[in-house]
Amino acid sequence: MDTQQIEIIGKHILIANLLAANLEVAVPIRDHGIDLIVFRDGSDGNKFIACPIQLKAATDEAFVLYEKYKKFPFLRIVFVWKARKPANAEIFCLTYNEAEDILKAEGHAGTDSWQNGKWVTTRPSEILKGRLEKYRVKSPENWPGMLGMTGSTIIYSKAEA
Repeated sequence: MDTQQIEIIGKHILIANLLAANLEVAVPIRDHGIDLIVFRDGSDGNKFIACPIQLKAATDEAFVLYEKYKKFPFLRIVFVWKARKPANAEIFCLTYNEAEDILKAEGHAGTDSWQNGKWVTTRPSEILKGRLEKYRVKSPENWPGMLGMTGSTIIYSKAEA
């Protein structure tokens, strides 16, 4: 499988999980760093709420961070590992700051590659995997909390504040 196929499979694994959590999903026409927009449309009596997602799908395991994602407020970076076999897929959901904290804890913040705004490993260490464990999406019911979309954590725009 090529990387485009893995990205498509990973996106559909993620969409299926989000829909199972009773969330809505929109796909932006253009990709400027946001792959999906997850939202609640307000039909449940709550306000409209949305969360942008940057998807990183991998055949096996990969941890990737680009500094350019820092500019998107509320962005979640979602890693779908083992996308080649959807039944075995593992999903992790982090904010940019959480992903950057892992990068720093791993000692990679001072590397030349990170100084150029990108860090990638396709062989995450056991320590890195351990750090990611608290961000694992174990079931669709985890999504609203991980995306900041629970009833008590409504995100308002500055215009509403």
